[in-house]
Amino acid sequence: MIKTYYLAKILSKLNIPSFRDCEIDRAAKVDRGCTLTRVKLGRCSYFAHHVNATDAEIGSFCSVGAYSSIGGGVHPTDTVSTSPVFLEGRNFLRRNYGSLSFPASEPVRIGNDVWIGTHVFIRPGVTVGDGAVIGAHAVVTRDVAPYAVVAGVPAEELRRRFDAETVQRLLRVRWWDLPDERLKALAPLFSDVSLLLQELEQ
Repeated sequence: MIKTYYLAKILSKLNIPSFRDCEIDRAAKVDRGCTLTRVKLGRCSYFAHHVNATDAEIGSFCSVGAYSSIGGGVHPTDTVSTSPVFLEGRNFLRRNYGSLSFPASEPVRIGNDVWIGTHVFIRPGVTVGDGAVIGAHAVVTRDVAPYAVVAGVPAEELRRRFDAETVQRLLRVRWWDLPDERLKALAPLFSDVSLLLQELEQ
């Protein structure tokens, strides 16, 4: 019987997505070569090719660029070695020399309608707010506010997509929770945030 690890490597080389303990919405899409572990992916969200994600919850209508890395393991830096073979529990190498205690990685939480560019790295434990944009090749080491545009290494906020009042209104109406038929009817208003909000706030 082929071990899970080697199966994942084979699937990756064949460009077939690999899933482990995942919850993927029927309207979501995962492209070739992705490796996902304990990931929840919402409605109409997608991973472009060769995305790695571990312990992550991604909302609806999110776009994740190719070769991005979301979550994953962390290593101790205050012990003699950073190798997992000295820690308790199972590890990637499947051997233990010790059993030092070390907390598990915290999950990544990504809101709705988030755009993540290509080759982005998001550290474990980070929360990305609804409507945020993360520029290509960014390294995200701390939380990103809703509707913020961030970029760089480490990622820094450049601006907000809308003014503070508009952001609060968008967060209240939560258009991403509306049913498909309602969104189809509202689609012509998505070019003008003011008109959309007027319609949804009636």
